[in-house]
Amino acid sequence: MGNRQAVLVLLLLCFLASSPALARLSVWAIGDGVRVSPQTGKLIEERPDIQKDYPTGNYRQKNFVWDGATRTVSIEAARNEFAAFQLILEAFFPVTSVDVELTPLEGPGGRQIGGRNLQVFKAWYVQVRRPSTGYEMLSLGPAWYPDALMPKRPSGLRSGFPFSIPDIHNNIPGQTNHAVWVDIYVPRDAAPGKYTGTAKVKWDGGHSDVTVALEVWPFTLPDRFSPRGDIYNSSLRTMPPEQELKYYQLAWQHRFQPGVYAYRPGLKIDGTKVTLDWTEYDARVSKYLDGSAFTDKYGYWGPGYGEPLAHILLPFDCERGENRRRAWPAAMPENGPTPEFEAVWKETARQVKAHFERDANWRKVRKIAFLDGLDESYNEAAYAKMRYYGRLLDGVLGDDWYQFRIDGGYSREAMESMQDAIDLWVCHTVDYDVDLMREFRARGIESWFYGPMIYEQRKNSGCGSNTFLDLDLLTNRAIGWVAWKYRSGWIEWEFDWNAYAAWYEAENFKEDSRIYTGSGQLIYRGEVMAYDQPVPSISLKAQRRGLQDYEYFKLLAEKLGEAEADRIVNGLIFGRPFGEKAMGVTNLWKNNPDAWDEARREAARRIAGRT
Repeated sequence: MGNRQAVLVLLLLCFLASSPALARLSVWAIGDGVRVSPQTGKLIEERPDIQKDYPTGNYRQKNFVWDGATRTVSIEAARNEFAAFQLILEAFFPVTSVDVELTPLEGPGGRQIGGRNLQVFKAWYVQVRRPSTGYEMLSLGPAWYPDALMPKRPSGLRSGFPFSIPDIHNNIPGQTNHAVWVDIYVPRDAAPGKYTGTAKVKWDGGHSDVTVALEVWPFTLPDRFSPRGDIYNSSLRTMPPEQELKYYQLAWQHRFQPGVYAYRPGLKIDGTKVTLDWTEYDARVSKYLDGSAFTDKYGYWGPGYGEPLAHILLPFDCERGENRRRAWPAAMPENGPTPEFEAVWKETARQVKAHFERDANWRKVRKIAFLDGLDESYNEAAYAKMRYYGRLLDGVLGDDWYQFRIDGGYSREAMESMQDAIDLWVCHTVDYDVDLMREFRARGIESWFYGPMIYEQRKNSGCGSNTFLDLDLLTNRAIGWVAWKYRSGWIEWEFDWNAYAAWYEAENFKEDSRIYTGSGQLIYRGEVMAYDQPVPSISLKAQRRGLQDYEYFKLLAEKLGEAEADRIVNGLIFGRPFGEKAMGVTNLWKNNPDAWDEARREAARRIAGRT
């Protein structure tokens, strides 16, 4: 090419880039199980060098939810379920004023799904610079990862809709595309059948339409969530109650509850006389215990409507080492329990039980006593205290009224010494031995797993989180599947850890010997971006997908037997996640999310009686 031709081409490119009328933005779609690089347009999960069955191929033209030839997104959902997909808006020249709207989906008999049941989010990207500790082989590596999902809101506020590509707020070098997440909630009264609508993408100088086709299955996911568990949180109790409520509701829409330790009534002790003041406690907590927090009264919509929490942590605690002030209602005397000390604990327990028995909805909520002062304590003195407090509370509350919970990776010998006092064993996944759990379950001790799904290396064993930005999203989705596989409850550590800085710093957990990206980070603090609500993440959506999948397995088991649900789950998760026997094993399940979605589709067809 001559110099004159080169100059002409350059001038033409500059003209195209500066002319809104000619700038072109292409649109394609992808499912909810992968992320797209904003710089290359490739799937971040497209790494067959890590796992040979990661997704590959020309997914811009066709994938599990997208047909480029007809420009159609096809998804499926039961009633009372969220379905989701992503629109990828690709522009190789700058475009401005990008916006996305969804028309109501029209279905059988003119029925519609619209309004708040259709949600559009703009992805926010954070830069991962190095692998999370312990995942140097499985890490998807340095990249800009989409995670926070910013809801639509009135224009004029920073970082929301409409936006530009490249995004002037996110500042991603070489950005050529932007992800927009779409959530569709199928109401409980939706008629089964096919619904269609349109996703309208507009920008300064152009527009593009995509057809959205939704099939609603003829069954409904339950409002009382089947998987047992929660995500521990340390920040909610310090929030104003109206702010805390929004976090509870966002968690509830994603089928989990916060595990908050510990709400407490006011306490006065005079000798052996105990006075509890429940005024502030009831004002803050009662709406979660009677289910009204999840109704129109407080502006709630979605799954779990009107249902009370599945469980609540009771206010009891004991001293830990020299820290005696944490004990509630009273610290044990240094020389051991006295009659006065036991009288205070017993009277407090009696009043706690009486208060919870006053309301019929409160009585539906499981009560759990967990003594944080004995958390992960591995010595005989600690075991003796666990036995003591478990039996003390049993004598007042009754063994069938509550569960006495311990957390830690205890040996068989330790558990055998405590088994008569223990009802619930929350075991870190590094120590979770499936066979041992089944054995103690047969003795009446329920088990929940707590921590990462995969242990590439032992040095990750100190982490209680399962949310790492640089691992594929199946690690989040797998929670629901593994909970079904092992008939176990589940716990995670934190969902808004370092949630202010996480908008700009992927390494939100740092110590001298380890760093984690996105650890305990499922919900972002909205006020950073001038929102008056918490902001969900793609990681949170992936976890929701797995918890919804669990409900499919339960419905399938109720209809055709547990063996049928087990066949589908075990066909995907062929290895043994976590535990000593799984240490260093990284090939645990099929890594292409299409296989997971196809398995869910098979379960749906079986529930609907179509196969």
